[in-house]
Amino acid sequence: MATEAPRLPRKLYKYKSFDVNTLRMLSEAEVYFANPPQFNDPFDCSPTVRVDVERSEVERLWKHLRLKAVGRPQAVEELMNHRYMATEHGGRHDDDASGTEIYVGRLVSGIDDHVCSHFGGRGVLSLAARWDCPLMWSHYGNEHRGMCIEFDTNDHRCDRLESVTYGATRYLLVSDLVAWHLGKSDKAEQKIMRQFFFAKAPQWRYEKEWRAVAPASGADDAPFRISAIHLGFRSDPAIATAVVKVLAGARDEIKFYGMWSKGDGFKLARYPLDVDEIDARGIRTSLKFAIDDFDVLQ
Repeated sequence: MATEAPRLPRKLYKYKSFDVNTLRMLSEAEVYFANPPQFNDPFDCSPTVRVDVERSEVERLWKHLRLKAVGRPQAVEELMNHRYMATEHGGRHDDDASGTEIYVGRLVSGIDDHVCSHFGGRGVLSLAARWDCPLMWSHYGNEHRGMCIEFDTNDHRCDRLESVTYGATRYLLVSDLVAWHLGKSDKAEQKIMRQFFFAKAPQWRYEKEWRAVAPASGADDAPFRISAIHLGFRSDPAIATAVVKVLAGARDEIKFYGMWSKGDGFKLARYPLDVDEIDARGIRTSLKFAIDDFDVLQ
């Protein structure tokens, strides 16, 4: 029985260092959709094709993809080259010896390249389902010196927004690719896309990740509205001042929190920041000049 997909949380979170990209996220409503090869996990969005059909089906799929990509003359030339190379290194390509294995392997490599090329230009915005994960603060929030931005998922403008599945297979079955490309199956296409973009190793489960997938990587308008800002346990007070100043026009819509440790354990809690007090600080004058101003007042 298929597992029911998790319900979209009302809020999703982005842990960030305080840098120019974060300022653009706050002031320009801009987010960055990363290209998967930039991810720190080399297995993420990098599936492999597994053969679960007869050799003739692998060959049929390869022919369909290459004919569409390069035309008949070049596809025929490439196919003959694959057969020749299999014969050179393993005997006949159509027997049960290693030649068949090499031949199928070369076809599968081409199919794999096609899948990567098809999805490779898309961008991924990674988000978390919670704001109080110590590991996320340490790994992505500049060791608690940065911030965690809360997005409201109501009326989001994502092309595709789904949760990550941990422990799912990295393998793309040739049978599913055949059903997608030759059978025009929408269900098979959706399955392939989920395995490509939304499958990660179980060791990443603590992230509770959700992903928005866009047609292209790079900077783009944010598909969410910001609803809260959480400032890290170690964040400098100057960051609070800068953030409050930048978002001054949206103070009625955005909440501001500071982080602290809950009780005597390891859990994190949040408390509302006094935005009026932070805003009243203004821009501090150097004490070296403040003394001069004090003398004038005397």
